[in-house]
Amino acid sequence: MSMDQSELKKEKEYLEKVKEVLKSIIDEAKKHVEYSVKDINGLKRFMWDNLSDYTDEERALALYEVDHSVDITNQQISSISKYEKALNSPYFGKIVFKEENDDEELDIYIGLTSVQNKIQFYVYDWRAPVSSMFYNYELGSASYNTPGGKVCGEILSKTQFKIVDGKMVRCFSSDINIDDEYLQEILVTSSSDKMKNIVSTIQREQNTIIRNDKDKYLIVQGAAGSGKTSVALHRIAYLLYKDIYLKSNNVLILSPSDVFSDYISNVLPELGEQNVLTSTFSEFASSYLKPYKNIENYSQFLERVYNKSAQENHIIEYKMSTQYEKDLNDFIKLYENSISFSYNIKMGNNCISAQELKKLFMDKFKKFPFKERLELLSEYVCNRLGLAKKTYMNRIKKQLQESSGLELDYYNLYLLFLKNQFKNQPSSILMTNNQVPYEDISGLLYMYFTINGYPNYNHIRQVVIDEAQDYTSFQINIMKNIFKNSAFTVLGDINQGLNPFNNETLYDISNLFSSAKYIELTKTYRSSQEIIDYSNQILNINNACSVRRPIDIPVEIKTCSKQDIFSNLREDIENMKNNRMNKIAVITRTNNQAKKIFKELSNYELPEIQLISSSDTQIKESIIVIPSYLSKGLEFDGVIAYNDLDDSYRSGDEKLYYVVCTRAQNQLTIYNEPQKILKRNPNR
Repeated sequence: MSMDQSELKKEKEYLEKVKEVLKSIIDEAKKHVEYSVKDINGLKRFMWDNLSDYTDEERALALYEVDHSVDITNQQISSISKYEKALNSPYFGKIVFKEENDDEELDIYIGLTSVQNKIQFYVYDWRAPVSSMFYNYELGSASYNTPGGKVCGEILSKTQFKIVDGKMVRCFSSDINIDDEYLQEILVTSSSDKMKNIVSTIQREQNTIIRNDKDKYLIVQGAAGSGKTSVALHRIAYLLYKDIYLKSNNVLILSPSDVFSDYISNVLPELGEQNVLTSTFSEFASSYLKPYKNIENYSQFLERVYNKSAQENHIIEYKMSTQYEKDLNDFIKLYENSISFSYNIKMGNNCISAQELKKLFMDKFKKFPFKERLELLSEYVCNRLGLAKKTYMNRIKKQLQESSGLELDYYNLYLLFLKNQFKNQPSSILMTNNQVPYEDISGLLYMYFTINGYPNYNHIRQVVIDEAQDYTSFQINIMKNIFKNSAFTVLGDINQGLNPFNNETLYDISNLFSSAKYIELTKTYRSSQEIIDYSNQILNINNACSVRRPIDIPVEIKTCSKQDIFSNLREDIENMKNNRMNKIAVITRTNNQAKKIFKELSNYELPEIQLISSSDTQIKESIIVIPSYLSKGLEFDGVIAYNDLDDSYRSGDEKLYYVVCTRAQNQLTIYNEPQKILKRNPNR
């Protein structure tokens, strides 16, 4: 609902007032930075001139003062940058709120950054308790929680703003929640190289997840395009705001690929926070499996799996099963029980028998990992025999290891397990020293931690696992043991599970955590209804509905011969560009198909085209060619789903094809539709 002229004039005057306050804050902060830099340089010069007169304690104290001053100055510089960004768009929403038993009506403006001059708030940070009402309530009764208790009252009006370069472009009142006019305007905006923040259009169900600070374990099952990754990033920003002791280096995100990590890298800085730690499961594992330079990542694993037959994959299927985890546990118990010492340890009249050594190893030191058990047992022997630890400890340790045959090399121990499991199988099922296949990472890590113990990551307080449907329960359990004191936010969608050997749901994963909160997001904000309707037919599901208004662009299905395929691709890409599709993706089933398509299209004068492979970390061009499994989590204005007739989507590839189709926002064109894997319901 548009405002009348008098109200609009009042809002424009308020905007100018807020900008004046921001400029004043920025000018004051710049003066402080200037003074601080002078003080730091002066202190450095004084230290240098008098360095020889300092004691060690005085030098350490002086260095601490310099470092502390530099940290404060950097924080001030960061604040300046935040306020300068706020000048372009200081706020996006406003509610008029009247508390119970109070006649005063409060104008509460909401933006990315709070704007405050002394005790007066001009704009509230979107994460502030009072701002929650903007997302949670329509007009009428409303409340919010504060440290002092619950505040109840009534929202009298709600206003949304579009402010660009410090100018008010749009201003309208809304008597409903923020899921109509402004949201639709945001949704039809073209996609970009990076994920955008959704702070001005956060929905009620999303806000519930973002502001949940009570549940240590939060499991989110979200349909394709439901915004689950955005919600997780905004949740991190909220927790960083609310908990003054939580810093960006206390948070770890495990993402599906480096390309995806780069895609989400702008969201937290847009929200005024520093980026947190990010990794993939393979990258994280590589910090422990250091001798092995070539550790297969998940995308490379999928490429290998989708190019093999079911018979060739039966070993991989086993290594992805819950039985594999059970067998590893059973093997370690049997191996542990088989440990015995072949001779006694004697010194003079003192003797510790082999039987006693075994009992000590199995009972007294049972709770410790193998290497620490050996260390403690050696220390115990030295103490019993009255030997100087500094002189005899390593010698005793060597004797005990030789006597027991205890294996302290995690690779050899894992190899022993594999040989035990596959006695009659060819040696090809055993991993080599040259490469660690993805399916062997969990087993190797398990052996590493059995021998060396789990690390202490107490500084990591929040862990986010994205695309969790592609993790096995074994992988999740390993991460739980590594980050034993951390809170977890686990996100995924069972319908986008690309690992053909893993059928665990997000609800199954929630059972791995004690007292986990399980939440489902069913609305999709990415794709048009036409694209959602087609995508749902692939899996014969109906669990996602589009929030977008219909755009009347049907899903186009084309049959193309090998001779015509590239001229058709060129023409369709040009048509999408002419229809203002800024980001376009040609998505193939495999990496080899992507390479072939890219090579041919490169001859068609498309300088802005880019091939994305598992070694890439960034999307730099407006047109990309990408294999299916790397496209997960990304979105594009237009998608051409290419199916190679010589290497088509097969039975079992339904979720892979579903992921491909749900990457499209506005337009989806399908080449050589893979009829065999569609599960259309005739009663739809």
